[in-house]
Amino acid sequence: MTQWLTFRLEAPMAAFSEEPGNAARGTAAWPTKSALCGLLGAALGVLREDRGGQQALATEFRFVVRADRTGTLLRDFHTYQSLPSAKGKPATRAVALAQSEDLETSITRRDYRADVAYAVALRAATEAPRWSLDTLAAALRHPVFVLSLGRRACPPGAPLDPMLIEATSGPEALAATDRAAKPGQSRLHAAEAPDDLGPSNRHRQKRRRNDQPLDRVAWHFATRDEWVEEIG
Repeated sequence: MTQWLTFRLEAPMAAFSEEPGNAARGTAAWPTKSALCGLLGAALGVLREDRGGQQALATEFRFVVRADRTGTLLRDFHTYQSLPSAKGKPATRAVALAQSEDLETSITRRDYRADVAYAVALRAATEAPRWSLDTLAAALRHPVFVLSLGRRACPPGAPLDPMLIEATSGPEALAATDRAAKPGQSRLHAAEAPDDLGPSNRHRQKRRRNDQPLDRVAWHFATRDEWVEEIG
C-alpha cells in the first residue's frame, strides 16, 4: 500500500496551456503537470525564483489525474499594444511612453475550459521529499497565495478537500473522491507512470506533453510521457 494525497479541482473556468505564445494560447482538456506543481507551489508559498523549491515540486512527486468534467471550450479575445520591433527595445518605460504614436495594436486569443471538475492524486517519488504529504494537505487547506487552475483568472470554485489515503494505485485512491460525471461527458485517468494506474483491462495510450517544469523564471519546460486510459 502507498500513501496518496487526493484533492478536488472544480471551477467555472480553467486553462492549462502546453505551448507558450502571446498571440494565441490554447488549453489542454485536463491539468498539465506544470499547473499542478504551480498550484502546490502557491499553496506552500514557494516563489517562482526559488529554483530549488520549484525543482523539488517537479521531481519529488508523481501525479494521477481523473477528469470528471473537461468542460466546454471558451475563447476570449483582447488587444495589446507594442512598439515595432524594428525600433528596438526602449531603454526605459518613459522612452516607450514617449513613442506612443508608434504603437501597434494586435489581437490575442486565450482559450479556457468552462465548468470543469478533476480529481488529483499524488504520491512521493523519492524516499525523503522536501515536503511530506501531510504538509501539502495542510497547505491546500490554508494556502499562502491565491490558488488558480492554470491562470490567475481561474480560481477554484469549491474547496479542494485534501485527504490522505492508503491505496495500491492512483485510481483506487481517487475512488474516495468519486462524484458523478455529467451525462455525455467522457472520463479518463492520466498518469506520469503506468504503474500508478494499477492493473486494468482498459486500453492505455502513451502521449507526449510539453509540461515538465525546468526553470520557472525562464519559462523553460521539457517534454514528458503521460499514460491515458478512458474510463467511460
